[in-house]
Amino acid sequence: MGKLSLINSVSRTAMAAVVVTGLAPLGAWAAETTATTDAATTAATEQETKDEAAKTAAVDEMVVISERDKAGLLEKQPSNLLLGLEKPLLETPRSASFVSDETMAAYGVTTVDDLAAVSPGTFTSSYYGVEGALNVRGLLAETYFHGFKRIENRGTYQTPLGATSRVDILRGPPTANFGPGKVGGLLNLEPKTAKVSEEAGYMTEVSGQVTGTLGSYGKKNGSFEAGIPLNFGDTGGGVFVYGEIEDSESYYRGIEPEHQLLQTTAQFDTLDGWTYGGGAMYYNSEGYVQTPGWNRVTQSLIDNGTYITGQNTGIIDANGNGYVDRSELPPGGLTHAPECFGFCDVPLVYRQLDTGVGTTQLSHRDVYTSDSDFSDTETLTLYGDLIKAFGNGSKLSMQLFYDSLSNQRFVSYGFPADYDASTTEGRVSYAFDVNAPNLPLNASFNVGTSYRYYEANKKESFNYGGIALDRRDISLGATPTDTLGSPFIAGSGYVWDYNNDSTWDDTGFFAMGDFDLDDKMTITLTGRYDSYTVDANDTGALCYCTPGAQHDNDADFTYSAMAMYKGPYGIRPYVTYAETSAIEFGQAGDVSPTNIANKNWLSEGDLAEAGIKLDAFNGVLTGALAYYLQHRTVLDPVGGGVDETEGRGVELELRYLATKNLSFTFAGNVQKTTFLDSYDAFYYFTPATFGYNPADYYGAGLVGYSFSGIAAITGNSYYSGEIEDRRIPEVVASLYSTFTSDKYDWGYAGSTVGVRYVSSTAGLAASPVKYPDYFLVQASAYVDFADWRVALNIDNVFDEEYFTPLQDLYGDVAVLPSKGREWRTTATYRF
Repeated sequence: MGKLSLINSVSRTAMAAVVVTGLAPLGAWAAETTATTDAATTAATEQETKDEAAKTAAVDEMVVISERDKAGLLEKQPSNLLLGLEKPLLETPRSASFVSDETMAAYGVTTVDDLAAVSPGTFTSSYYGVEGALNVRGLLAETYFHGFKRIENRGTYQTPLGATSRVDILRGPPTANFGPGKVGGLLNLEPKTAKVSEEAGYMTEVSGQVTGTLGSYGKKNGSFEAGIPLNFGDTGGGVFVYGEIEDSESYYRGIEPEHQLLQTTAQFDTLDGWTYGGGAMYYNSEGYVQTPGWNRVTQSLIDNGTYITGQNTGIIDANGNGYVDRSELPPGGLTHAPECFGFCDVPLVYRQLDTGVGTTQLSHRDVYTSDSDFSDTETLTLYGDLIKAFGNGSKLSMQLFYDSLSNQRFVSYGFPADYDASTTEGRVSYAFDVNAPNLPLNASFNVGTSYRYYEANKKESFNYGGIALDRRDISLGATPTDTLGSPFIAGSGYVWDYNNDSTWDDTGFFAMGDFDLDDKMTITLTGRYDSYTVDANDTGALCYCTPGAQHDNDADFTYSAMAMYKGPYGIRPYVTYAETSAIEFGQAGDVSPTNIANKNWLSEGDLAEAGIKLDAFNGVLTGALAYYLQHRTVLDPVGGGVDETEGRGVELELRYLATKNLSFTFAGNVQKTTFLDSYDAFYYFTPATFGYNPADYYGAGLVGYSFSGIAAITGNSYYSGEIEDRRIPEVVASLYSTFTSDKYDWGYAGSTVGVRYVSSTAGLAASPVKYPDYFLVQASAYVDFADWRVALNIDNVFDEEYFTPLQDLYGDVAVLPSKGREWRTTATYRF
């Protein structure tokens, strides 16, 4: 007794009875009202008997479903996290998925990239090999914690999931209560707490678990978690503590990630309707260095593994310090731009491979790294909730949130960065219901206000022109003449090209209404008004930006309208339309002074969506089908321009509890994302794009300042029209099956097997290198006995070789090779 897994199992059954019969469980307080009448009749008594019989039958059905849901596939209770209204996702007219901690364990989900196995539309291209952000519907998604937007994380550090009880994935823009945001999607992480559920209340005994993981390629991870119930007079609740340590090597040679995480949450309820809650999460990591993967990308490299070797000796490490000083670079750097018509050419002596030219075969384990590369990150996240539930069912919520990030990184091809950012947000909301007497109409409302303040200092260097990704011969590893210095090294001659101090704030007001018409149709309307103030001042040595302090303010109104029809057999068609606006952020969440001066720091987007939600056979088969058309902007991280995209696609998600032992899930999507009116952003190209001999140009970096400019010099009209983003696959589909045995005297066992299909991808150039489609098989098995659980996970069971393009400006000149077969075994002791 008192074990976490037993609590979760028991709570599912108890919760089913509570939801249907209205019983008040331990740890939950409710105000009760009774009504009496002197005109009791036999008919009323008979009706009451029928109602009780129906409730009993419903309880039996829910218990059966609960017994089948061993992998935590069904939403146990309505959530107000995404909409601010108590509403199950299957009754919400938006495309959304949730992933419980039980599902993450069963499916082997340890990083945000793994979520593609469970949720459609979430395939993520490589952000330099660091699984920090999620792509949703072909574009970068925003990350939230407990309903609040976190600091930007575009491959800065690996987003931790171990301390999470539930992951919500909302496709499309954030709803009004979350604040302004872009179309595409968001990821919300809900921390573990001592509260089992709203209905089942809090943990009743001190319980927890200790977990240790060992795996291939030096995988080592350990975690500890414990829930402690605490009761003081008429106040009941508890504290939950989670800690994790990672000290591993990795499949890729030269990358050895380490992190430490400590999270503590506390929550208490009182008899008079108050809820006090809060939490803190501290995260520290190093070793999650960024890597572009393989350079010198050719079709022969992808198809046959043939890599072009060779080095350039025109640049020398004259002082022998092991890297290229700023003074040792050519006067014009190593950036070769054909758009300059010869005025930006790098002399042949510095760009031509003049020694060791040939071919070889590369191992997928050998990628672009060096001993000079590093990435050190520290984050602190805090939140606090003060909630008052009134006797009439309304609720007043007062919440505070804080998040900070400090990151220093260096990639030896010549990209240093130093980010410091923090954000503070306060939100007050009031949720209440309105029932129309004698009318078949019920309404729920959530109104409120919020204030968010963000400050960031972003330091980066790349405008000096030293980045030449193809300069290094990966088969030989890093050498002094392809390793650059940085501002982190005193005396290297490098300075910060960008040093942007940026602040912005947002004062917002929102209102949301959900109208239920005769339990047949729901109409949901949301609106939000935001008033922004932005400031920035970049004092970098070579920022090519608007000089001096820049200031601006603006305001905008955003809204959404949704409708759902509750049809027979659990079929619920719906439609959604939304218009949004959001600030154009840099890597640190900063705003560029040039964007402020040009008044293009605030961008708009829209979404049209139609779909069907399914809840059939009393929850045995659930799912959703959605079609969407969206428009959203993308910020050029180098030039600062803003490009508009159009995305359209179809998504299908199914979860089938076949028996009490067997369940299946399917998640798939077909999508296409296009840059409208060309792609006018800074981008790197392969020599083949211009018909050049690769050996003559691999020592430098071939760039284009805009695709329309490339059209002018190549005469290829492809670059002046719409550009499909082929770095995101058009088709992604996954099919998983989970088996759980009956319980025996010794315990029980289970397994999960899944296959994921990813269609072919490519870069953005007119005739890019193409990366073939692939199937990826994953499998896991576990035994659960006494106080122990031992699990084995195998990723990429058949050692499939595949490639993932970069999502950034190196999408045509670098690609991340697949990891081979990996295994890990995890032992968990519960107490």
